[in-house]
Amino acid sequence: MEFLTLEAEDYEHALREARTQWGSAVRVHARKDFQVKRGLHSEKRCRITFFLVDETEPTEESMAEEPVFNAEEHLSFLIEQNEIPATKVELIKSMLLPEGKPLGQAELEVQFFQFLLEDLQFEDAIQQRYVVLVGPAGVGKTTSLVKLAIHLRAKEGKKVALLSFDVHRPGALEQVRGFAKEYSLPLYEATDAGVLAGLLDILETYDHVLVDTTGRSSKDVMLRDSLSDLFSSFDDKEREYTLVVSASSKFTDLLSHFALFNEYHLKKLLVTKLDETQGIGNILLFAKEVGLPISFLADGQGIPEDFHRADASLLVPRLRGFNLELNQFFPSL
Repeated sequence: MEFLTLEAEDYEHALREARTQWGSAVRVHARKDFQVKRGLHSEKRCRITFFLVDETEPTEESMAEEPVFNAEEHLSFLIEQNEIPATKVELIKSMLLPEGKPLGQAELEVQFFQFLLEDLQFEDAIQQRYVVLVGPAGVGKTTSLVKLAIHLRAKEGKKVALLSFDVHRPGALEQVRGFAKEYSLPLYEATDAGVLAGLLDILETYDHVLVDTTGRSSKDVMLRDSLSDLFSSFDDKEREYTLVVSASSKFTDLLSHFALFNEYHLKKLLVTKLDETQGIGNILLFAKEVGLPISFLADGQGIPEDFHRADASLLVPRLRGFNLELNQFFPSL
């Protein structure tokens, strides 16, 4: 399949020009709106990526020679390979297998690919001083905290410190202390709001303060109240909350984690353990469902080499079961 691109002043003009040249065979895969500087001014432009479908009537000979493509069977295979949650299967089939409109393999794969990635957001820029990582136990919050700190220091030249609220578990505290010592990261510890109040003056000398929280269940009312009390010490405009989730978690568990921690007005997702799962359909659909951008991806234990700015180019190669070379036609790769 060959993919073509065309630019115009807006989407409607681009589509009209494409159909003027190639008629109804045009199938739009993606669009990108952008601005081009013209002297002191800038103008809007739109680039569409599209492919052409064969609209010629098949002959009896060609139909006899070619095996019949079963779109529903292939879509079921793609769904299974990419570990799409069961609750989304019927929706996907109803969207991609419309009655009376048979699809070829290439067109079906493009539409499934587009369904997985459209509306997916990425945002790694950090504006606030206090970045609080929250999430269930075992998803790698502390390791991610250290990786993020090293990234901000090495790649963005930021002055960074760690702040731990997880001071009641000796093992967890020793872990973050060990990381802080190994990577020369300033570490501060706060047991309650009073201790934190005494640290605020020095914490405000840093560009970013990354906050480690306990991994115990947020159903623990005393814990939740304690964290809320600590968080209230930060100015609302100076803090943001990132939900850390594991790529190997089930879709229903991901939704439960979001519901439990969204009282903190979550701004972003940080996805860990990409190396521990075969399919990423659950994470893609979860991110779309909750409407939060993915900020960073972790795909191993290495610090900092297994920590990356979130980008489609890191996710697309993890999609499975496609016959198309996905990297060749996804516009941002």
